[in-house]
Amino acid sequence: MPQNIQLTREQVIFLSFLGAIGNIVYIHTWIDDYTGRAAWVAGLLGILFVIPFAVWIFYLGKFQPQSTVFDILERCLGKFPNMAIIVIFILLNITIAVAHLNMFTQMINAFFLGTTPPWIIMLILILICVMFAYGEIKVFGRLVEILAAFGIINYFAAFIFAPKLFHIEYVIPVFDTSLTGFIKGSIFMLGGAAEVLLIFMVIVRNIPDSGKHYMWVVKGIALSSVIFSFAIMIIIGIMSPELAKRIAFGGVNAAKLIQAGKFLQGLEIFIFGTYQIIAIGKITVSMYCAWTAVKKIFNKKPLLQLIIIALMMLIPSIWLGSYNKAYFLAVFLASYIILPFSVLTLLLASISVLITNKRAGSATK
Repeated sequence: MPQNIQLTREQVIFLSFLGAIGNIVYIHTWIDDYTGRAAWVAGLLGILFVIPFAVWIFYLGKFQPQSTVFDILERCLGKFPNMAIIVIFILLNITIAVAHLNMFTQMINAFFLGTTPPWIIMLILILICVMFAYGEIKVFGRLVEILAAFGIINYFAAFIFAPKLFHIEYVIPVFDTSLTGFIKGSIFMLGGAAEVLLIFMVIVRNIPDSGKHYMWVVKGIALSSVIFSFAIMIIIGIMSPELAKRIAFGGVNAAKLIQAGKFLQGLEIFIFGTYQIIAIGKITVSMYCAWTAVKKIFNKKPLLQLIIIALMMLIPSIWLGSYNKAYFLAVFLASYIILPFSVLTLLLASISVLITNKRAGSATK
């Protein structure tokens, strides 16, 4: 991939927005038992807590421009230790995509295409994502702008009449939970939203002067935290916290209850559109990240590599074939894997930068 292609401010902002809202659109209900009515506040803070880690990546890019985090690691750790980290990174992106593809497919089967075999839906979606990923970073950056913009429009179109069904008593008092439960829920949301860190580990090399433009990612993640937490609040306010935590696809089910008189119904189609946009964006991002990492190891036949990665996402998804299994897989990743892996990788990259700079300083003396 050409390394001199640079992303614009808007592309980085929308990529941050779309990257932070990944599997948490489904698994945010995991925290409801811990947080109660404060789930939307935990979502807000949990996503915001990702910002320091994202800025950390941008700061590392300042020292070695046009380099991925794995380029930085290789200069200090060497090829083979770096390769081990890259393999974990590839598998992590594939697993995230498998979980998301399953949950999205099951939603389509439940509401819209009940008689369509799930593998057909998965295959079509994977083919779409392959097409977008193969367009490289320039096409992908434009795609993200379009998807994020339409996603936000669809979201507000679905909930424009929500105030008529909103029950303020469902969200007040807000902190009807323990401090421990609230912290636990916020940390879980942090772990889920940390998916965005995997993206910036790769595309930091395409961000011009990343050390000076860290506010781009701050704005994008802040935007995602506000919109996503507001969505949780709307779902709770319409359905009640007790019902919201027991039902899957809360956004679609809440939108089904909204109507204006007898002539305007079926607003859930807008929410479904938002879920679809998130699915295409998230799976394409994971595919692109895994593909870029594979090319770091094998720099031959890139199209074949992309096809293999797509199959590595499609085949396990068909085999898994369960919303519940995919849900708990995504919960496991958010709870124990994504954030620890990201922090460990960034710590090693920071040490690599220090060592590299020290060596460069010694060489000039």
